[in-house]
Parts: sequence; structure tokens; C-alpha cells
Amino acid sequence: MIVGWLNIQSLSNKNDAVERLIVERSFDAMALTETWHSASDDARLRLAVPAGYAVVDAARQTRRGGGVAIVSRKTLKCAQISLPTCESFEAVCVRLTAANGPVILLNVYRPGSG
Repeated sequence: MIVGWLNIQSLSNKNDAVERLIVERSFDAMALTETWHSASDDARLRLAVPAGYAVVDAARQTRRGGGVAIVSRKTLKCAQISLPTCESFEAVCVRLTAANGPVILLNVYRPGSG
């Protein structure tokens, strides 16, 4: 399984580049931090997801910045794993199952302290 990670620092003007990177590098899954999306149906996030891929996310809703997501091929069985709520970091976790077995992918972003 080919997995990538990218601290995107806002998908606002980079969603095409993210989509192209996922396709060109043939990633099976891509973890994104600092997406700056505020809801699961945010257009910035949806536009970065190539055809044939799905996304699991945790949006930051309280202030600007943050947000994490995992984009994965729809051919992989994907199950989100529940995580406890934490105020010091943002995270999303999935179990991806391929022909050669399962992989747990945990995407964590810890914003700078105030």
C-alpha cells in the first residue's frame, strides 16, 4: 500500500495540486493536515478528492486553520475508528483493508500552543 502525508496549510488554492499529486503518485491513501476546512461537505476538501477516492475527515469548527483528512481509494475497504475527543490535537483514524491485509492509519495534527 502506498501512503502519503502532506501538511497542506489550506486547501483553498491547492485542491487541484493535491488531487494531481494523489493521482500521479498512485497513492492508495493520503493523509492531509491543516486542511482549513470547516465541515465534511466543504468544497475545498471535496475538490481535492480524485474520482475513485473517498475521504474521512475531522474538520475544525471553532476557529481558522487545522482540520485533518484521509483520502483513500474506494477499492479499499475503509472503516473509521472512533477516537476520544481531545482539545490539544486533532486526529482521524481509519482501518483500510486491501488484498494483502489491513492497515491502521492515524492522522494527527497538533496545533501550536498559545
